[in-house]
Amino acid sequence: MLEVDKKREATASIRGYFYQLDAALLEILNAGLDESVVIEGIEDFDRYTDEGVIYGQVKYYAEQNLTDSVLRDPLHKLFVHFHGLEEAQRAGRKYLLYGHFSEVKIDIGELSVDRFKSVMEYRKEVKAADGTKSYEKKSLLDGIAAPDGLIEAFCKSFSIQISTEFSEHRNLVIEAIRKNQNVSGFEAEGFHYPMVFDYIATLATKKDHNDRKVTRRDLQELLKGTQAIHNRWLLREKDASEYAKHMKRLYFSPTNGAGIVRAFIIECSAATDGSVVCDQLRAIGNNWSSAKKRRIQNSERYAPFILLRGADEKLIMHVKNILFDSGTGFVDGFPYRGSPFRIDHVRSQQTQEHQIEIRFVDDVDQLLEVLDGVGRKLCHIYDFFLERPATMALPGPKSRMYSIPISSISTITKII
Repeated sequence: MLEVDKKREATASIRGYFYQLDAALLEILNAGLDESVVIEGIEDFDRYTDEGVIYGQVKYYAEQNLTDSVLRDPLHKLFVHFHGLEEAQRAGRKYLLYGHFSEVKIDIGELSVDRFKSVMEYRKEVKAADGTKSYEKKSLLDGIAAPDGLIEAFCKSFSIQISTEFSEHRNLVIEAIRKNQNVSGFEAEGFHYPMVFDYIATLATKKDHNDRKVTRRDLQELLKGTQAIHNRWLLREKDASEYAKHMKRLYFSPTNGAGIVRAFIIECSAATDGSVVCDQLRAIGNNWSSAKKRRIQNSERYAPFILLRGADEKLIMHVKNILFDSGTGFVDGFPYRGSPFRIDHVRSQQTQEHQIEIRFVDDVDQLLEVLDGVGRKLCHIYDFFLERPATMALPGPKSRMYSIPISSISTITKII
């Protein structure tokens, strides 16, 4: 039979540290794309915004109530930092006590000067020579020059945010990841969350505070490959038809719209059959362009961009010849023989008469160039890969890239 010390079992300190990392993650995921968050900086997390800095101290006391005595030490620590700043530096500084407690026994609204002073007070035990005990009133402010004006300024900058218990709080983080990465809950919990948690935990151990700085963009870069790993696992675990249905449900909504720009990257090999590629491209054009639709304004028409990654010139010419002979409308960036790449041509206006079904680009650079003009529209890039996923910078914050492994190019039609 195992012997345990009840005080050490499921230690609150370990859960508290995990809770702190989850709170930092949630702060990063809710921050601006390039707002820096420093892990274990001045406080457990420091978020740098255009308006100033938010210093967040995290507490997880599942078995302890929030009372004045519990509030005292963290509040004093935050005040000491504010007190130590030059007057001109105090503007834009915010202080946050974030956490979970068994019960909240105090008013957590904005502190008044008198309320702040009251929280700082405590009783100190004093022993007389004859051994009798008495108590005298002390304050953590004793010996500190803290005029009322300074205390008031701090109180206006300080707030308390009560959060949920451990498991529910972690679910909030996973949900934030799901929304940020536009993935399923299964992917967020099973693949994305463990990776970002490990990343943040590793950052927290770095000696230099500059190495503990992270942005939401950094997390997005980190997670780029995670999706491909997950999908490769699914490809191995599921049979072909089940895999295709799963990918379709994950990444392809039943209807298209003018509000979304779509690009399809298809990895080709030396053994790729041009006629099979054409079958996939015709299916993409039928499903994801408005070429055959009659009642739609020209300004709202759409057609997907296509990149045959790894295809040689012979294969590309073969594919285009087949499409042209079969009456599939397409454009590329070369309006005449010997032409340089002309972006206006690949973006040619689709009309009811000019039924463009697909728009060809030759490489990632051309794709990024044409996608640079999508403006405020959502942009979805689907990377169907045989061996390795494509690596490319996303054209904007509203862009999403989905890396989808395939065993054969012919399976694309089943997915889309």
